[in-house]
Amino acid sequence: MVQRIAQIKNATQVPLTLHGGSGTDDEDLRKAIAAGINIIHINTELRVAWRHGLEEGLSKQTNEVVPYKILPFAVESVKEVVRSRLKLFA
Repeated sequence: MVQRIAQIKNATQVPLTLHGGSGTDDEDLRKAIAAGINIIHINTELRVAWRHGLEEGLSKQTNEVVPYKILPFAVESVKEVVRSRLKLFA
């Protein structure tokens, strides 16, 4: 895979995007970046983190109905994924 990415990058000389990067092993992402991938889509990973955070908020605040008291759990969960990916992609 890595060799093919490098070949495509060299042939096209344009930014390359990895669609469906969510769930891809960190080492594979590092290799893809080294081979020439410039953009990695992780939307599903962010959505899953949001969902898990929301579920956590609902389970910890079982009687709460005010969104701004439940949603911070989802926001923090997404932030954790973003921090992790920014470190990986840097």
